[in-house]
Amino acid sequence: MAEVNKSYVQSETDVEMYSVGDKIKGVPKAYGYEEALDLTGHGRYNIGLLLACFMLITAMGIDIFGLGIIVTAATCDLSLTLQQIGVLSSMPFAGIIVMSYPWGYLSDTRGRKLVLMWAMCGSFVSALLSSLAPTWQALAALRFIGSALSSAAESATYALLGECCNSRVRARYMLLMTSALMLTPTIYYIWGYLIMKLNFSIPFLGIVFRPWRLLTLVMALPLGLGALLLHFYCESPKFLVNVGRKEEALLNLKKMYVKNGGAGPEYPVQDVYLEEGNKEDVGVFSLRSLWTQIAPLFKPPLLWRTLLLYYLTFVTYIANNSFAIILPTIFNVFFTSYATSDADAGFCDLFADANTASAETNQTVTVVEECRNTINDNTIWAGCAHGFSFFLLNALISQCAGKRKMLMIVILVVAAAAAVGIDNTGEPISGLVLFYVYLTTAMVFGVISSYFVDLFPTSYRGMVACLGMMVARLSAFAGTNVVGRAMTTQCSAALYGAAGLVLSGAIAAALLPTGDLQTTLT
Repeated sequence: MAEVNKSYVQSETDVEMYSVGDKIKGVPKAYGYEEALDLTGHGRYNIGLLLACFMLITAMGIDIFGLGIIVTAATCDLSLTLQQIGVLSSMPFAGIIVMSYPWGYLSDTRGRKLVLMWAMCGSFVSALLSSLAPTWQALAALRFIGSALSSAAESATYALLGECCNSRVRARYMLLMTSALMLTPTIYYIWGYLIMKLNFSIPFLGIVFRPWRLLTLVMALPLGLGALLLHFYCESPKFLVNVGRKEEALLNLKKMYVKNGGAGPEYPVQDVYLEEGNKEDVGVFSLRSLWTQIAPLFKPPLLWRTLLLYYLTFVTYIANNSFAIILPTIFNVFFTSYATSDADAGFCDLFADANTASAETNQTVTVVEECRNTINDNTIWAGCAHGFSFFLLNALISQCAGKRKMLMIVILVVAAAAAVGIDNTGEPISGLVLFYVYLTTAMVFGVISSYFVDLFPTSYRGMVACLGMMVARLSAFAGTNVVGRAMTTQCSAALYGAAGLVLSGAIAAALLPTGDLQTTLT
């Protein structure tokens, strides 16, 4: 036993040898990664990393979903037609669809933190430049680039945070991260309200600098701030172990231990291994490694969970984002029509009335309305209430992270019931309340993301999450076009269809495993 080899463990037999061997002077005990992570404790490092990742997700949400306010405010200045507004509004989805696969691959091969730093800094620069765009084509191109870069935060932050927090708090932190997306509408609606109340025109570099350009600058700041905060934290030790960089992983684990209040020399881990095994060739950039990253996701034993989670992703994002993207328009139509509607009008009747009025209204009047460079106050307050209330609700739900499967089923069933009731209450306000309840499908996003972290090996975690985001945005892109037309002519049918889809998601959620990676792969 005195000659116990210090090569790192790959099997249970090796672990047993080390457990005995650590009694011999000079031979370290090998710790599984989860055990080594638990020994770092939970404290300032984990909370600080949560805040940094929270900022990154918030920045991404503002960059992508806040574009609607920018486009509305820039309509007059850039002489936008309705068709051009549609093209501009679709740019974030196009950017995400194009870059989801590359970000997943790079996150799993080059590192979570590295990808996030480069992506968020690039998105920050692109967002700044978009405030100086002289034409709508330049604005569209820069927003496409910016959203393509910032979309890296959607999966890489979850992977980084999940791999740096112990199992006791991991699921709760994943749900808290989703709270960041819930908070973003409140932030950019308030900024839009305050900034668009200003009135100035400053000639600058061949353009006229107006309030919407200042709003674009302000909305870019969280991207830079998020990258700055992340600079003070380490690369995921689990990723480093997985690609064979164990010395760096051990150093990062010790840094985490110290920041959490421990004394460096007291950290006992001198050797660490991954319970599911590691793949040291995964960090090598090649076409073979590119195929290696994606092929196992669609083969047993990962195939079933891949399809199940992707279907859940498809359902929740098409059901929620299809309505959420045009939420300002829905609010505007609702409040405008409600003031002149009949007493017995239902929720969908308001949209039918608005469609009729729009067809009878001169095109010039519509253009004048769009060129006032202001944002409707009712839309602002409704958007703020939506974002802030969902942020608080998601924070409360995160306390029930231990029952996430049941939580997801309950949310989807309640949302499906709400969708059925929206146009059957007999009056608009209660329909609007049920519409808010239906939008709680957004609470499921974080639960699905936590399953991506728990049910897949480290080597494929970033890839499966990024491909999931591609599924999400493709479904949202398609759903937005369908819902945008259906709300005025087939509102009831759209809501009933959404209810059926969400209910099928609840059935799919019931098929999810109850354990984590260690219990479901063995």
